[in-house]
Amino acid sequence: MIKRALAIAVMVLASFSASAGLINVGGVVWDPDDGADLRGGSAIIYQQINILTLELSGYGRLTSINGYADICPGCELSYQFGGYTISADAAAAGDTNFKGGWMEFWVDTSPDILTVTDQEKLTLQNTGGSDDDGDNLLWLALRGHIFAGDETTFIGSSSLTGLLNGAGALDVVGGVAMWNFDTNMWPLSNGSMTDIVFSGDFDSWSNGWVVNGVTQDSFDESGTAVRYSTGSADFHGYSIPEPNTLGIFALGLILLAFGVRIKKV
Repeated sequence: MIKRALAIAVMVLASFSASAGLINVGGVVWDPDDGADLRGGSAIIYQQINILTLELSGYGRLTSINGYADICPGCELSYQFGGYTISADAAAAGDTNFKGGWMEFWVDTSPDILTVTDQEKLTLQNTGGSDDDGDNLLWLALRGHIFAGDETTFIGSSSLTGLLNGAGALDVVGGVAMWNFDTNMWPLSNGSMTDIVFSGDFDSWSNGWVVNGVTQDSFDESGTAVRYSTGSADFHGYSIPEPNTLGIFALGLILLAFGVRIKKV
């Protein structure tokens, strides 16, 4: 009976993951049945690098999940990232290795951006948890995952034309959607497993402002001297439909089997 219950539990979990349909977590809707499982797109992303500390940071807005655009009805899913500093690991020609890093996705029930092209309306103040309304919900918190060398979590590259791109890995550490994405199922080149991988393509770094023939630094909203660029990003991973519900159901079957066993004894 115990073996049978265990087998049924496995079958139930498999059937749920194969036919879960659209799910809603914290107001964000996506389809875990999609062939890509989790494919997030960000048509709007802003990144900057501190001229003095060389810390990489930025913000953006997730605009699709698995090709589904209406991912946050009546709300928006924005994100911020930062804490990426230069790694001591040797980098390939044209690359810059970064260590550390964090990224947080927040649900804002008072959308600031009505269309994916309203990039100029995206700011540090209306993304992440710093929204003035104070009604933002932490949806997913992630930290950089080492995938190269001893400490590299993100690699940035530049082409001969000055265009930028980069890729990194992230581990889920919190948020209301944590248990939907904390899978450790994405294999990396160093043999480790992570939850989310991401990549981005950007315009070349800004050169600052030219005043009387002299290049002046650009400044972010806090007055810090930076170089900045804009672009788009993609996120990939795996999602679990309803982890708590599935786990409780499977546990119930197992306990039921043990109960029957004890009763027979």
